[in-house]
Amino acid sequence: MGAHESNVAVSGENSKTTSRMSSRRPFPQPGDVLASRPTARADIYEISVVPIKSDLVAMRYDDAMKRVRELARVRAVDGWYTCDHTHFARIASHRN
Repeated sequence: MGAHESNVAVSGENSKTTSRMSSRRPFPQPGDVLASRPTARADIYEISVVPIKSDLVAMRYDDAMKRVRELARVRAVDGWYTCDHTHFARIASHRN
């Protein structure tokens, strides 16, 4: 029974650590600017304001990143990039 109690305590600690880590995982907030690659083609990047569907398209990665940074600065929000809509990289920080 002592071993079982130890496992419960460790399990509880791990779940607390996991929940703390997942809450710190960065991802776009409403109003942030997002560049994403919607298809397997590497030459198309959609640019949108979260959660609205994209309204701008860039044909090169460098152009997409530049537009996101500019829009994020003007709107005073963060700018993000994703290629799979699961992992996000912050490329601009302008939120107060």
